Amino acid sequence: MHSSSASFVRAQELDESDSLGQYRHRFYVPAGQIYLDGNSLGLLSRDAERTLLNVLQNWKTGGIGGWLDGDAPWFTMAEALAERVAKLIGAAGDEVAIANSMTINLHQLLATLYRPRAKRTKVLIDAHSFPTDRYALRSHLRLRGLDPDQHIVIVPAGDSRFLNEDKIIEALKNPELQMALFPSVVYTTGQLLDLERICRAARENDVIVGLDLSHSVGILPHALDDWGADFAGWGHYKWLNAGPGSVAGLYLNRRHFNETGVVDAGLAGWWSVHKESMFEMSDEFFPGMGASALQIGTPAVLSMAPIDGALLSVEEAGIDGIRAKSIAMTEFIIETADAELADLGFRIGTPREAARRGGHVSLRHPEAQSISMALRTRGVVPDFRKPDVIRFAPSPLYNTFSELWEAIQILKEITATRAQDEFAATRSVVT
Repeated sequence: MHSSSASFVRAQELDESDSLGQYRHRFYVPAGQIYLDGNSLGLLSRDAERTLLNVLQNWKTGGIGGWLDGDAPWFTMAEALAERVAKLIGAAGDEVAIANSMTINLHQLLATLYRPRAKRTKVLIDAHSFPTDRYALRSHLRLRGLDPDQHIVIVPAGDSRFLNEDKIIEALKNPELQMALFPSVVYTTGQLLDLERICRAARENDVIVGLDLSHSVGILPHALDDWGADFAGWGHYKWLNAGPGSVAGLYLNRRHFNETGVVDAGLAGWWSVHKESMFEMSDEFFPGMGASALQIGTPAVLSMAPIDGALLSVEEAGIDGIRAKSIAMTEFIIETADAELADLGFRIGTPREAARRGGHVSLRHPEAQSISMALRTRGVVPDFRKPDVIRFAPSPLYNTFSELWEAIQILKEITATRAQDEFAATRSVVT
């Protein structure tokens, strides 16, 4: 059987046995599109739409009463959501806060935990760290009067663009380190780091370790407490489908609480105060309890409301089932690309081992940017990252294997046609 025909049959078989296929109808899947950009912005679910509309209705009919009235009062919405999100990352509810944006949360965590002392002043990051992490870190160091170029240590990537955990472990032995910050999944390559090993090594070397979980929350299980991470941050608009600009999340391990559970936030504000003291309007600051003390300001309720509904399909499907289908989907992409795209100049830029792979596959090609644009004109929505990466990021909740097969066929046709046109143009010039 022809490889394309065989992969089509395989896609149909996988769809027929897919227990998560039932969730697709709960999302607004754009007509005429194959949406493969779930790691940048997940699609809107009907559940998220409903919980947002409920908050709007409460505001419309009850005004300020929405803060304390009803089944889901706005005043405690962040804590209620934190209890649910905590289960996805392997933490206790009071170690999680739903607040701010990812970058602001990173600033807050740095302000709270970065405490340079004696020779321990430096921060370790990786060569592929997401730009906002670097920007926040550099600006934070400057505010402390420190030169970022002198106080940021970078673990390089190899020729494969993959990070080597052995090199990370070795770098963590640097006696000048106070903190380390790493992604769970590298946004360019889709590499999933061995977070348990990294956290253990950081603890052994007395280094505060933080994790950027932006590309992993909602697509694979986490065990932050068991791993021994100190802090983490993430957004809810990617794999958790809570909408553009939705309120982000942070994690603070309880070893950074005092003996009574109080946290002295580095950046304090109205919502950092102990809830029982908030309306005393005291000039004296009473620090809040647990990670919620890091919220800073009044929660953005309208941007937080969709999280409530968006979590439902993830909770019902189960994060283990989501991870299993995600692995199967990325495996299908890799196998089909190997069989049908290699002769067209494509290379897999993501680890092939399932345990080292997040939720997306990076397809490398010298003309990736223009090919990515051509895909969109044909109804396939991928993502492009410089210099040569097309990212296919299928969501286990709303994508099908047949869609993956079709997307690769369109990619194959576009690239083959471009190659033929270039050959014809070259031949006419020679002639």
